[in-house]
Amino acid sequence: MARCGFLDTIAWSGDGLCMNRSIPCVLLSVLAVSCAVPLRLVESPGQSADRAAVLAVVQRTFDAIATGDVEEWRAVLLDEGIFSSVRDANGARRISTMTFEEQLERAAGPPPDRALLERMWDPTVLIDGDIAMVWTRYDFHIDGEFSHCGVDAVLLLRTDDGWRIASLAWTSEKDCEPSPLGLPPTR
Repeated sequence: MARCGFLDTIAWSGDGLCMNRSIPCVLLSVLAVSCAVPLRLVESPGQSADRAAVLAVVQRTFDAIATGDVEEWRAVLLDEGIFSSVRDANGARRISTMTFEEQLERAAGPPPDRALLERMWDPTVLIDGDIAMVWTRYDFHIDGEFSHCGVDAVLLLRTDDGWRIASLAWTSEKDCEPSPLGLPPTR
């Protein structure tokens, strides 16, 4: 195999945080394997804090969905952002998109009359400067009953007010492995 010397300085931490500004994080493991370059496991100062802050923004989104708090939701979303989903509809792939503002208008009004719960586990967090990506499995419950599951892919940008969500895309599936979180709490 060819040796790719430019990869010798890549820093990659075991929790999925990337610290290389010249190579997209997603390519690191592929390049490392194909170039036989051992990657050093490194975590820079502030990286843990950024990871925690990014995950907190994603969790705030889930909490705002549960409470129907549109203003809390608005606080973590960029004005120009977009939601995208992919689901199976009677054997055909259905892709839906909606701007954040369109979703916030739909969500405005009284709090949901049903208990909504979205949970994530084992998130992969990639951060490079002022851009972050969270890739995580999730499940969604309505009134304590399983509704659907899938993968959330959340793109965040660091603003003067902290991390904000620029895009949130997800798959929606019915046939899922059981969540490692167990059953949700009952009301």
